[in-house]
Parts: sequence; structure tokens; C-alpha cells
Amino acid sequence: MSETKRTAKLTFGYSNTDFTRTYKFDGLSAAGVSGVKAAVLAVNASLTAGTDGGLSTFFRSDDYDVSDPDNPVGIFNGIVASQTIVEEDEVINLNE
Repeated sequence: MSETKRTAKLTFGYSNTDFTRTYKFDGLSAAGVSGVKAAVLAVNASLTAGTDGGLSTFFRSDDYDVSDPDNPVGIFNGIVASQTIVEEDEVINLNE
């Protein structure tokens, strides 16, 4: 018997800083894995267009600072890297 594990790792980038944060999403379906690239591109397009509905300020960097409105630091401005991982684990029954 085998078990398939599907995961996506997304690295978020922020304005005017080299700070990044990586999020891991486990338990994806096969369709979910195949749709990661399109979803990342859609999120990045939304952030660029300003139609993100507050996503850019919800996900903040640790050095977030908007005291200078012309050069805000730490506003989420895009997913800068993504990786999908598919693992196939074979469970060996030693009692048979």
C-alpha cells in the first residue's frame, strides 16, 4: 500500500527589504498541485494591480514600517518562489 503526500511551499517577498517568509501547505490534491503556478501568478497580478483586498498589508514582514508612505517597508508585494513536492511513501506490512 502506498500513500501520496502533496505539498506546496511558497516564499513571500516584501517591499524595500530582503526579508522573506516561507509558508508550507500540506494535504494538496493532485489538482491542487497542478494549479499552484496559476494561483501564484493570479495572486501576484492582484497585488500588482492593487486588487488584493488587503492581502498586501495582512501579510507583513517582521521589519514592517510605513512611517514613510513613499517608501513603505515590509508590505507583501508578491510570491517570489514556489515549490511543489510530491512524495510517494510505500507502507510495508511486515505481518503478511
